[in-house]
Amino acid sequence: MQRSGDTMTAVPEHTTRLTARAELYQCLAQAFLPPMEASYHQAMTEALPGDLDELLPGRGAGTELASTMATAPDPDALLRVYSRLFLVPPRPVSLNASVYMDGGIMGPTAMEIRACYQRRGVDGDAAFRGTPDHLVLQLRFLALLLASAAEADTGAREPLLEEARDFVHRFLHPWVGDMAQRLSAETARDTRARPYAVLGHLVREAVAADGQWLQSLAPTPPTRDTKAEDAAREHLARQRAEHAGQQHTECTQCGQPFAAPSELADMIRVLEKRGLGTAHLSVCPDCRAGTMGLRPTDPQFKEIGAAAQPKGSAEVRGNGSAFSGGGVS
Repeated sequence: MQRSGDTMTAVPEHTTRLTARAELYQCLAQAFLPPMEASYHQAMTEALPGDLDELLPGRGAGTELASTMATAPDPDALLRVYSRLFLVPPRPVSLNASVYMDGGIMGPTAMEIRACYQRRGVDGDAAFRGTPDHLVLQLRFLALLLASAAEADTGAREPLLEEARDFVHRFLHPWVGDMAQRLSAETARDTRARPYAVLGHLVREAVAADGQWLQSLAPTPPTRDTKAEDAAREHLARQRAEHAGQQHTECTQCGQPFAAPSELADMIRVLEKRGLGTAHLSVCPDCRAGTMGLRPTDPQFKEIGAAAQPKGSAEVRGNGSAFSGGGVS
């Protein structure tokens, strides 16, 4: 495909790679979902290593992941380490871009990312609770763009490649390296974090490699939609005033009710159902901050679903609910 006045590369021969990379990001997105069901542990132990070795030939990624899963030998162990890493304050690693790029949850970056989803007609699905900038949602959206580009004809492929390039450079590349480093640091404190450290480095490597590759396919410098950014920042104040996805639970230290974020409330219910202790989770922000010598804060969380299915699109293959579109089969 040649475009007058630039160096847009012909890409039909890249269709296979676009499809494979879409499947890779879909697999990585699934791996960073909260492992609420026992099937997640089985998938990460048995299915995912084989998928990674197939999608990343010669990398040894699947073998590496499989060897680390011995540190989380059962579903409860995997659930506990996920909770400690990503959910229970003070969580040592965040899966939200705004934490790294804006310094807090639901910053302007999250609003910009939401605008990207909306421009593609992607809506919410209550099956996944998380802010728009959550790693799971970003990887699924990138999978959608790459899969759509793989199936598109010449005229429609160009804007999809440009959109994927810009999304990687603006919203993934700036922070996934920091996330991967934090996950590696956590393995020194808790060896059970090793599976997620492996996965974090795979995300970092994939984003870095595909950022360069997409830039070679669509070399036009990324542009910024300043109007969308201004609108997002104006909307941020209203977003921060909204309490969404929270449930009230009783603090085990002071006995007072407090609003727990939806993911944490779900984690408490799962652990209780399995007969496991939850006292370490049911602590209000004031008591937790006082114990640590920190000043309490009041972060606001806004729910966004995993994805809707845009009309006329095919489903991206994955192990669970996912963004739809692009037709990876």
